[in-house]
Amino acid sequence: MATERGRRIIDDVPAIGWLVDQGWAARLFGILIGLGAWIWLASVFPNRLMPFPLETLSLAWDITVSGAAFTHIGWTLWLTLLSFVGTMIVGGAIGVAMGVNHYSKRFGTPYIIAGLSVPAVALAAAATLIFGFGSTAPVVATVIAVFPFVAINVWKGVESLESDYIEMSKAFDVSVFRILRRVVIPNAAPSLFTAMRFGLALSWKVVTVVEIFAGSKGVGYKIMQTYQLYRFEEAWAWAVLFLIVILIIEYGFFKPLERKVFEYRQDADFQLLA
Repeated sequence: MATERGRRIIDDVPAIGWLVDQGWAARLFGILIGLGAWIWLASVFPNRLMPFPLETLSLAWDITVSGAAFTHIGWTLWLTLLSFVGTMIVGGAIGVAMGVNHYSKRFGTPYIIAGLSVPAVALAAAATLIFGFGSTAPVVATVIAVFPFVAINVWKGVESLESDYIEMSKAFDVSVFRILRRVVIPNAAPSLFTAMRFGLALSWKVVTVVEIFAGSKGVGYKIMQTYQLYRFEEAWAWAVLFLIVILIIEYGFFKPLERKVFEYRQDADFQLLA
């Protein structure tokens, strides 16, 4: 009933219908709702624990002007890139193997389930104990924590392919590399993009957590350092700075690449998420 009434209002007021159809309007509305929730929380909690958006952005600007942001965010992004590449290689290879081969699926399923259930914090602590302080611990912990999410997306994408294509390729003695390049990857491309999104989003989260335990620089290290010094508003500023960088990567790289790769299939489901 409520849905029908909303539809009638949209039909009766063209301006509302036009706004509903605009992607930017939905994003702007979402941002305004988020800012409103932030302001409400900041008015409830003490100012030092939860600063207002304008104060946080001002602090973030000061950190950027001082040059500290480039050093620490650059280091975190470098570790995130290494972890992301490792995750895509390991998770992609396991996912493809599980999608095209029943033995690999039975062999790899327990590892995927175990990997999905292990907390990233536990992996971060274990990697720190084994590899110590440096760049190895964050990368290894992130790859182990994130590859199951990538593998399961690639696995399901490859598994949904028409088996006739692969059987026909085998019948014509097509090489495995050529099957991957001409059949598997193009048809599983939407799942691969989803896996890339998961891989990047989870990689920077886990890297940040590991930096809290084992970092001597990076966003996670700065957040923990400012927290220990009771400069909570500065910790918020570091978190917001890194969030801005991630949004720039998403809308400056992934979205244009996605539109370019899938411009031939405008009705694909993933565009509903745009």
